Amino acid sequence: MNFHNDFLALKSSTYLNTAYVGLMSRSLYDFRSNFEKDYLINGDQYKIDAYERLDQTHATISSFIGSKKEQTFFVSNFSVGIRFVLDCIAKGSNVLYLKDDYHSLVGALEERELNHFCLTTEEHLEEKIEHKLSQSNFHLLVISVVQYTNGLKIDFNFLHQLKEKYPQLLIIGDATQHIGSDLFDFNKSAFDAIVCSGYKWLLGGFGNGFIALSDDFFQQTRLSPEDFRRKVFSGHFNILGAASLVFALDYLKNHDFEKLVERNKLLSQKLREELIKIGCIPEYYKRKNQSSIVSIVAQESLLKLLENNSVRASYRGKYLRFSIHFYNSIKEIDKLISVMKHLKVV
Repeated sequence: MNFHNDFLALKSSTYLNTAYVGLMSRSLYDFRSNFEKDYLINGDQYKIDAYERLDQTHATISSFIGSKKEQTFFVSNFSVGIRFVLDCIAKGSNVLYLKDDYHSLVGALEERELNHFCLTTEEHLEEKIEHKLSQSNFHLLVISVVQYTNGLKIDFNFLHQLKEKYPQLLIIGDATQHIGSDLFDFNKSAFDAIVCSGYKWLLGGFGNGFIALSDDFFQQTRLSPEDFRRKVFSGHFNILGAASLVFALDYLKNHDFEKLVERNKLLSQKLREELIKIGCIPEYYKRKNQSSIVSIVAQESLLKLLENNSVRASYRGKYLRFSIHFYNSIKEIDKLISVMKHLKVV
């Protein structure tokens, strides 16, 4: 599949930066341009129609992620959504999280009157979590499905084991760096809440995201879906963002999302293998279940050198981060490796 005609940014660079910003397709651009004409021409009807479509918006999201429609909620972004979720948690609850997790996630936790316990990441992540949980009575485990710095993906089987061992533990996840890059079924997962922005792997543009909540979440917080809905929609929502997210989800489905995921995994594995060959990936990073983020330990100055060679990536923490999506190609991976060898950074 060649997506260069729909994702025009691919024509000007080797774009390995979806974990920072997913590309806008020409299809989405055309849709958004036409969609806003309704506001221009019809004024208030634009908002009226949006609220009438809200139920279908939630149905589209829930169908894509395998959640219950009445327990799925559109939000403008992850940072807003995670705060809606955490506002439901009782003050004084014991929460375990990762010190170097996504800054907006950590910030949202530390803003609240919770008992904070944090861990460092990287080696033996699951073992560290299990050991810490065994030491005290925790109410929450809050973690990104994929760590935004080094791409470590939490083991889903491990989370299921935790739920069996600690049935009262609520597991809350940032799914922004996962959903859109891989298949995900919320109702079959161990998560009680996930929050996700749509502008990265889902390619929905800015101003959209969603929350999905489990039955256990409502039982333990003593809220109802109606209570939560009133909280989320106490003001107007991003109408263009919501429509763009629906368009993006339909785009992925219409292009056979399962095959796009397969392509993504093949490309990510190819990049990982090539970086291992040239000695760029540390041993602890060679895990069985991998994400679409492939990071190496490098000086930040390398990023500028790559950008001078039209390679787009990001520097996060101590890592130079590459992120592969289905619109990338083997040719682009080969170019990256060639540039790195030419720069003599390996």
